[in-house]
Amino acid sequence: MKTKWLSLALTAALAAGSASAVPAQGVPSNPNAASAVGAPDPAAEIGQLARLFRAGDLAGLAQALTPRSKWETARAAFEVKRRKPTTESERARFAEKINELTSPDAVDRMMAKIEPELGKARPQLPGMLLMAFGGIQVALKSPDSKLTDAQRKAIESALPGFQRWATSTDFLSSESMRSALTRLTEAARGTGITDIDQLKSLPLEGVLERASPMLAAAKDAARTYGIDLDAIADSLKVDVLDRNGDKARVRTTVTVFGAPVWAEYDLVLVEGHWYGEHVVAELRGMHDLDDLDG
Repeated sequence: MKTKWLSLALTAALAAGSASAVPAQGVPSNPNAASAVGAPDPAAEIGQLARLFRAGDLAGLAQALTPRSKWETARAAFEVKRRKPTTESERARFAEKINELTSPDAVDRMMAKIEPELGKARPQLPGMLLMAFGGIQVALKSPDSKLTDAQRKAIESALPGFQRWATSTDFLSSESMRSALTRLTEAARGTGITDIDQLKSLPLEGVLERASPMLAAAKDAARTYGIDLDAIADSLKVDVLDRNGDKARVRTTVTVFGAPVWAEYDLVLVEGHWYGEHVVAELRGMHDLDDLDG
């Protein structure tokens, strides 16, 4: 659904998530005004994100990832957009794009475009992998690298499993690509959206609910290439290293390719919920936090 409509919907789901590795649901406001009394456990809030992802609840995940003011802004923009009359050119473009995903021969059409590129890339892949592994080793050993000691240890822990996966997975397999595309096109049909009027009849939450099969399909596509995103989510462990008033530091650990991969983050309590420090900094750059009210 490569349209302005679905882009707006998915932006609401993903924008805040891409801004922070450890977002948590909540209401943005002045963090200095947030009360730490009765605040939730940071580990529980991060764990809830993993459970929403595991359940395939795209609408719930979008709202949990997005500060309320940003969510309401996205909803308002979506409402304005969907109430505007649809032009014939917009209708035709949407029909063309949705047909690319849902027509009976959608997979064959996509494979006809992709297969030549796969063929070109196959001879180059071994060299590309060697360069990638070499680059990682250089970054780990270089005194000029910006990696922290903690980041080095995390990468070193995951590297053997990553190398085994990368060298044993046929990323350029036509069969795997066809399987992944088949799952995605089936999911696109499963949304039940066939024209722009159907999409415009739904609120933002409704669009995300309809799009949930696409999340499940993306997980299946990843499994085709040996990555079980649900298993990674299930393996999440969150340790609260420090908590002092409206600030906390946590360590998240997940199992990837058989090895624990961990990272540490600083969180700030904002209106009773926890966000990564850089999320708050971005909000401060966008708004005067004193003026934000939930």
